[in-house]
Amino acid sequence: MDTKTADQFRAIMELDLEPIKVKLMHVESGEAWSGEKANAVEKEYRRFLCLMKMFPEEDTAPLADVDTFWHYHILDTMQYARDCERAFGYFLHHYPYVGLRGEDDEQFRLDSGERMRTLYEATFGEDYPVAIGADAAYCAGPGAKMAYCAGPGAKIAYCAGPGAKPIHCDAPVMKAAYCAGPGIKPAYCAGPGAKAAYLAGPALDHAARAFS
Repeated sequence: MDTKTADQFRAIMELDLEPIKVKLMHVESGEAWSGEKANAVEKEYRRFLCLMKMFPEEDTAPLADVDTFWHYHILDTMQYARDCERAFGYFLHHYPYVGLRGEDDEQFRLDSGERMRTLYEATFGEDYPVAIGADAAYCAGPGAKMAYCAGPGAKIAYCAGPGAKPIHCDAPVMKAAYCAGPGIKPAYCAGPGAKAAYLAGPALDHAARAFS
């Protein structure tokens, strides 16, 4: 990021998001995130806000964890309003229904996520993260650039692989899903068409589990 761009984002980088992280780490009333995950998502949330400021007319969609951080920021209505005025000069609204109104809307959500990835990599000169923090499970499947799967022991597992557009891990086109993540319980990526899910990580007693 060049100096001029960094100056534009200074107000966002100076926002006090510690109260938001405390809420997210709280077991009973938050998401029970670890401090490591809260810090990692905070970084990506600030970058998300930077992109929203830089490209206000673009159709974009954040990663799931970033969206969750955004939700908790919005819940503190007084702080969120102050932060929006300071960072943008206007109230940054959130529309929570994208992808819920049929196949066309779901495709719009996927396209918006892909547009976010493109803008992120062009702006920050880094690969767009497919998972954030140690609480996530990292999955890869042939032909999947970004897919989402969830199962026992993992709230959300992010999937990535070479080629193709976003798909879902539990879709019939998936034959196998490969998963790995430090400190997580097994994340099951197999779906109706999947034959096996391969798992690995320090918290696992074995490296593979087959599905009939």
